Amino acid sequence: MDNEVVFAVDATYQKAQYDASAKRLLGQKIMLAHILIRVVDEFKGMDAETVASLIEGERYCHRQ
Repeated sequence: MDNEVVFAVDATYQKAQYDASAKRLLGQKIMLAHILIRVVDEFKGMDAETVASLIEGERYCHRQ
């Protein structure tokens, strides 16, 4: 197989793995809460547990 094709397939696979890992991490409400507290002015100074309780929806769970 051509090396360029192998590298392209490998890069695509690595990106997919990175994306899946990021989704699993951000799917945890407590992790997302910590990010919101540091980035969004309306959440600054709030407790992470309180912010996590305000996040709606179910956590992301990707099954392979």
